[in-house]
Amino acid sequence: MPFVIDVDPVALTLVGISVRWYGLILVAAAAIAIWVAQREGRRRGIDSGVVSDAVIWVGGAALLGGRLLYVVQNELGSLAAHPTHLLMVWMGGLSFYGGLIGGLLALIVFARRRRIPVLATFDIAAPAAAIGQAIGHLGCLIGGDSYGVPTDLPWAVIYRNPNAMAPTGVPLHPTQAYEAILLAALFVGLWLGRERLGRLGDGAIAGAYLLGLAVIRFGLFYLRDEPSVLLGLKTAQLIGLGIAVLGVVLFITARQARSIPHHSIPLEVSRP
Repeated sequence: MPFVIDVDPVALTLVGISVRWYGLILVAAAAIAIWVAQREGRRRGIDSGVVSDAVIWVGGAALLGGRLLYVVQNELGSLAAHPTHLLMVWMGGLSFYGGLIGGLLALIVFARRRRIPVLATFDIAAPAAAIGQAIGHLGCLIGGDSYGVPTDLPWAVIYRNPNAMAPTGVPLHPTQAYEAILLAALFVGLWLGRERLGRLGDGAIAGAYLLGLAVIRFGLFYLRDEPSVLLGLKTAQLIGLGIAVLGVVLFITARQARSIPHHSIPLEVSRP
């Protein structure tokens, strides 16, 4: 029997602003991801304050990139009439890959400014990104964002609330739950295997994350209700192929980074 979700995506209203469950869960996901990154940073000799500074860069860039790509893909036509809608992150609607690309670019800039090895910075961020994204997809499940195609499987979900982003009254694949579970499994694999992967060289953990992420999303998007754009593939699948290539490149370059020991990363890096 399908699971029924009849939850208003709006959790509460503060000073006239509707705060959605998506936003609240995103805050919780970010907090846990920060804790994971700080713990891994300390293991590699990075001061927690430096990790916290990086979070500001990455968080801002990820939100901007995620929102920008989502609007371009889904709401570009209405942006001219309502340009401020681009900034309404709390309303939901973030592109997974847009956030990832924005976060990667911010990490590169931050690492170079602080003179920290870029590949090591990627490795610190990778497990944190996996668990943060896993938790964030629970917010998508509640609000009906990123919903799947109709199905008659017994674990399908049916949305009843008229404010849900998914069509109501239709049994759908809970692709948000699939992705949350698979990303959580990816996090566990990265976390338990980070020392072994680390022996391959800086960049190997990040490479494993990107490859795992690309495989997960490439497969799941066959169950997402989105149009194909090229060769029967959807936009996210095409982007995923590029992400997979980047993961392979990181694995290849990890061998070159083996000569950089973890303790060579400064414990404290002066603020600019």
